[in-house]
Amino acid sequence: MTSWDRLTADNFIAGRRRGSVSGETRVDIAPASGIDIGDVTVSNEEDVADAYVAAADAAPRWRAMGAEERRGYLLAWAAAVRARLDDIALVDAVDSGTPLRTMRTGVAKGAEYIEYYAGLGQQLRGATIPATPGHLHYTVREPYGVVAVIIPFNHPAYFAMSKTVPALMAGNTVVLKPADQTPLSATMIADASAGILPAGVFNVVHGGARVGRALAGHPDIWRVHFTGGVDTGLAVQKTAAESGRVKHVSLELGGKNPLLAFPDADPTEVAEAAVVGMNFTRNQGQSCGSTSRLFVPSSMASEVTDEVCALAAKIRLGMPELEDTEMGSLVSPEHQDRVLGFVEEGVSEGARLRVGGERPSGDLAGGAFVKPTVLDRVTPELTVAREEIFGPVLSVITWDTEDELFSMVNDSDYGLTAAIYTHDLATAHRAAARVESGYIWVNGVEKRWKGVPFGGYKNSGLGSEHDLAEMETYTRTKAVTVMLPS
Repeated sequence: MTSWDRLTADNFIAGRRRGSVSGETRVDIAPASGIDIGDVTVSNEEDVADAYVAAADAAPRWRAMGAEERRGYLLAWAAAVRARLDDIALVDAVDSGTPLRTMRTGVAKGAEYIEYYAGLGQQLRGATIPATPGHLHYTVREPYGVVAVIIPFNHPAYFAMSKTVPALMAGNTVVLKPADQTPLSATMIADASAGILPAGVFNVVHGGARVGRALAGHPDIWRVHFTGGVDTGLAVQKTAAESGRVKHVSLELGGKNPLLAFPDADPTEVAEAAVVGMNFTRNQGQSCGSTSRLFVPSSMASEVTDEVCALAAKIRLGMPELEDTEMGSLVSPEHQDRVLGFVEEGVSEGARLRVGGERPSGDLAGGAFVKPTVLDRVTPELTVAREEIFGPVLSVITWDTEDELFSMVNDSDYGLTAAIYTHDLATAHRAAARVESGYIWVNGVEKRWKGVPFGGYKNSGLGSEHDLAEMETYTRTKAVTVMLPS
C-alpha cells in the first residue's frame, strides 16, 4: 500500500453521519502496513442513548409495514451496496489485513443475505390452534422493537449485513456496533442505506467495550445478538442480566473445530481439506469455523502431515489490497503477538513445529503477518489443542481407536463445526452422531449454505443463523383466544 485517501468512520444515527457527543476520535491503523488510514468516532453511553431514540422513533412505522414493503426497502439497500462493492471490499481488505478477494466475496455475500431474508418475510407466520370448538385460538409474531447487534473483526462488511438483516426483515430496527479493529466499512454500508431505508431503521455506533456494555445493558433493548469470543459473550450475558431485564441474547462464539480423517480416506484429499478448512488463504485462520485440530490415524499421520506442510509452505503472503495475494496479515500487531505466543507455548509443552510459526522477512516484516503454521506431536492436553488461537495455526493429533478419537474430539469446551473424511457411509453417519458439534461436513470443509442452520454446542454459542428460524428469534409469539358466541 503506497497511498490512501484517509477515511472517517462516523456514527450513523437517524439516517445520517454524525460524530460522537464528546467529539472524540482515534486513528485507525492498517495492520499489514502500519499506515494511518482514517479517523474513527469514539462513542459513549450518550451516543448509544441517541441511537436508541432514533431506532425507537423509527420502529412503529417500520413494524407497521407489510412484509412486501419492507422487502422492497431491503432489496434497494442491497442494490446500493452492490454498486459500492469494490470500494467497500478494498476498505475492508486494508482495514483488516485480509485479502481483497476474500473481502470482495464477503461484501457480495452480505448483499445476498439481505436479498435472501428479504424474501422470507412472508414466512413469518402465526398459527391457528384447534384447542376447543367454541373458541378461536391463534398466534401472531411481533418484533421486539429495537435490536442491538455487536459484531467481530473478521468479516466486517459481511457481518454488518448478514447479522442485522434477519432482525430488520422481522420488523425491528437495529443499532449496530462494529468491531473496534475494523470499523470503516460499517459506516460505508450505512451510507448505502441513506435515502433508502427510513431514517433510524439502521444505526451504527462506533466504540469499544464501553459501547458494547451500554447496548447489552440498555433497559429498553430486549433483544441482543453478539458474535465474537467466549469471554466477551459471557460478559454480554452478564451485562444483559445485570440490567434487570430478562433479555433474549443470542451468541455465535468460537470454535476449536476438528477434522476427523478415517483410515479409508485419501491422504492427499485429507491434506488439501486440512489446508482449506484451516482458512489460511481465506482470512489467515481468523474464523470461528476453522478446522484447527486435524485428527489422523497413526498409520497415515506422516504422509498426511508432510503433504499439509508442503501445501502450507507454498502459500504466498502479501499485502491484502493486491489481487495476487493468497494470505494477508492478522488484524493487529497485538493479535500477531498473541498467535505467536501460542506457538511458542505449544513447542515448550512438547509439540513439534513443522512449518511457519514466525513473522516473514523482507517487505512484509513490519506488518502483522504470521506464516502458515503446522504443529505435530500435539496431544489433547496441550494449550494449542484446547484454546481457540484464531490464527493460522493447525495442530495435528494422531489416533488409533475410534473410542480414543471421539474422546479426544469431544474433550473440548467448544462445539461449533467438524469435518469427517471417509468413503464409508456407515462410518460417516456414526461419526456425525458421535461428534458434539452443531455443524458437520462429510467430505467437505468450510462452505455454508443459506437455509442450513449454523450454530454451535457448548461454549460455541446460543441459537443458530442463516435460516428462517434465525429470523423467527427476532420476534415474540403472542397467543390470542377469541370467545366465539354460541
